[in-house]
Amino acid sequence: MQSSLKPLDRRQNTASQAYAQLRAWIISGELRPGQVISEPKMAITFGVSRTPIREVFKRLQDEKLLDIFPQQGTVVSPIDIALVRSNQFIRETLELRTIALAATLSGPGDIALLREQMAVQKHLVKDGNHRKFFAADDHFHETLIGIAGQPAVWKTIEDAKAQIDRVRHLSLEDPDWLRRIYDEHQAITEAIALHDAARAVAAMQSHLHTVFAAIDKIALAHPHFLKKDQRTEAPAF
Repeated sequence: MQSSLKPLDRRQNTASQAYAQLRAWIISGELRPGQVISEPKMAITFGVSRTPIREVFKRLQDEKLLDIFPQQGTVVSPIDIALVRSNQFIRETLELRTIALAATLSGPGDIALLREQMAVQKHLVKDGNHRKFFAADDHFHETLIGIAGQPAVWKTIEDAKAQIDRVRHLSLEDPDWLRRIYDEHQAITEAIALHDAARAVAAMQSHLHTVFAAIDKIALAHPHFLKKDQRTEAPAF
C-alpha cells in the first residue's frame, strides 16, 4: 500500500486527497476486504491529524467501503453482492444502449482507435500488468461511449461502479482472466468494425456479465472477501 502513496499537496484540501487515496486502495484491492485499518495509523501514513481521517472514514462508511465498529475498530467492508448487482444494472442499461449507437455511428478513425487500444491491451496481457490493464479497460469503455456521442454517460457509470471495480480488480489478478477480458474486448471491437449493432450488444452484454463469474471465482478462492449469505447468480435483466 505504501508504495502507491501519493504525497499530499498541502495547498489543497488534505482530507479530500486522503479520501481519494484510501478509496483507490480499497477499490483496487491494495486494502483487502476484511483488512483492519485505524485512524491513528492512517493519520501517520498521510501526515495529518486524526480529525480529517475521521471525516474520510465516515465518507467511506457511507459508500459501503468501510465498516466502523464503535469501540472496536474499522475494517474494509466485504464486497456486497447486492450492491454489485445494483451497480451492474445501471452500467448494463447504459452501455447496451450506447454500444448499439457506437456500432451505427463509428467511422474509420474510430475503428482504427479501437484497434490501437486492443494492441496496447495485448501487450499488457502479455506482461501480466493487471493494474495498467484495468485502466486500459476503462479507457476502452469510455471510448465506446464517446463514439456513441454520449461522453457524459461515462461519468454516470464511473459514479455507479465502485463495487463492480472491486470485483474487477481482484479478478484481473488472474492472468487467465486478463486474457478472457481481452478476447471479449476483441469481439466487441470486431462487431463495431462490422457496424453490427445486434452483435455488438450481445458481445457487450456477455462481457459485462463476467462480473458474476468473477464473483463465483472470488467466492471459491476468498470467501471471506464477500458479504455473508448472498447468492452469486446473475439476475435476468
